[in-house]
Amino acid sequence: MTELIVHEGHDGWLFLTGGTNFVTTLYERNGGHLPDVNLRRWRDAIIERKHRCERLGVAYAHLVAPEKLTIYGHKQATPLVNVDLAPAIRLQQLFAGAARAAGWVDLVWPMRERRDEVELYWRSDTHWTPDGSLLAYRLLCEALQLTPNAELANRPCNTIHKIMDLGGKFDPPRWEQIREIDWIADAQRVYANSVVRILEDPVHGGDIHVGAHAIYRNDAAPNDVRILLFGDSFAGVGSDRLTAQLAETARELVFVWSANVDWRLVKRLKPDIVITEIAERYMALAPNDRFNLRRTALAQLIKARRREAAARWRRLRAEWGQRAKKGA
Repeated sequence: MTELIVHEGHDGWLFLTGGTNFVTTLYERNGGHLPDVNLRRWRDAIIERKHRCERLGVAYAHLVAPEKLTIYGHKQATPLVNVDLAPAIRLQQLFAGAARAAGWVDLVWPMRERRDEVELYWRSDTHWTPDGSLLAYRLLCEALQLTPNAELANRPCNTIHKIMDLGGKFDPPRWEQIREIDWIADAQRVYANSVVRILEDPVHGGDIHVGAHAIYRNDAAPNDVRILLFGDSFAGVGSDRLTAQLAETARELVFVWSANVDWRLVKRLKPDIVITEIAERYMALAPNDRFNLRRTALAQLIKARRREAAARWRRLRAEWGQRAKKGA
């Protein structure tokens, strides 16, 4: 079953290929789960976001976190996809030369240029290494004309051995030596909603995350701006993700885990900058930007409480069963 989800490439590189995101079906122009006709909905949504932000006097940027196959496709052991048909590449082409004007921040070509100099993704994980995250951060700052925090490049790393998300799908699991980093030095997290607390509770395993909302403040930041970031696990609430880097860069950073924009929140917060970030593998579902943070957070809290109640009930039934056996 593992080979249907993970491809083992050259030199120990592991690639997500299946699962709920149907990764290898995304690299087709006229078929699969993300043909060009569906990508046009992404293009139109990004242009509309840009226009709405302009009307509100807000700067806007859109960032696609490329799939590891898109960047390190040359490490495939057998051809799985045509990496030049990656969704991020095709979507950029659909802007017909006007991608940058719409807020598009290209990561694909800069990452391909650097991929052999330094490893930008973990070999046994779907996410960026500190070097990959730092490259994405710098490109984003450049696009938004933000002064990057130069001290981020000097943050210390702890070297550990760890089972990462793809390595854990093997039996026995594959371990990888990684460099853990904490980007946070001056920023303070001043707010975390109930979804963040659920996300950080190991009882729930991290699978309740949409609707997570966190606020960071940083009086020592090099940019006196408020940033509102809508993103996923590449941004996240961990101190090793893009959110943390931006928290070290802006006076205030507001993060919301969502692929869609909550325009009520944008109008209420009046940010200087709105950023939308999406992992390439999640793009099969086009955005509708009808997201409601408050309603989503409440639904996620109810889901977590029901799950906790079900777990308690199972424990009670198991205890009763044990007592019944002892009394028999």
